Amino acid sequence: REHWGDEVKARLARMQAGFSTRMGAAMRHAGHYLARQQADKKLMLILTDGEPSDVDVNDERLLIEDAHKAVRELDQQGIYTYCISLDPHADDYVSDIFGQQYSVIDRVERLPERLPQLFMALTK
Repeated sequence: REHWGDEVKARLARMQAGFSTRMGAAMRHAGHYLARQQADKKLMLILTDGEPSDVDVNDERLLIEDAHKAVRELDQQGIYTYCISLDPHADDYVSDIFGQQYSVIDRVERLPERLPQLFMALTK
């Protein structure tokens, strides 16, 4: 378990995009660790810049359905998922994954302002 601090912030700042976003697999992996935590409420915030994709998968719909299945699985484990998308076109697909559990922030510059507001609303 890591605490939010300069080292974690620096690692996040160094992240770079790759060629694939296996959202369902990533949520399951994170859920594995989150499930072990002792907490009354468990919230998984998913911050993404686009829809699920994989260089090895031709049908994007399969990845959307897999991510939706992961959301359902996490919900059954008592883990609440919420997506923050930086993609201005997210309304085209993100509700298929998260239902109403998402927000679109189409300008990354607004993220520092909106993230605390969303977190407070989700954890009250």
